[in-house]
Amino acid sequence: MIGLIFLAAAIAMMTALAGYRGVAIGLFGVSFIGAALWLDRHLTQPLGLSL
Repeated sequence: MIGLIFLAAAIAMMTALAGYRGVAIGLFGVSFIGAALWLDRHLTQPLGLSL
């Protein structure tokens, strides 16, 4: 999942360099939302080894 988030951010950077501003903003938004959801999911799970 992290690889897909980084891939979306990298594609957004390349499209921003190419001049497609709307597409780049959309891809950055998708990668940001994906990162926030992934982080929320993994931060709320308790560790299996914690006492």
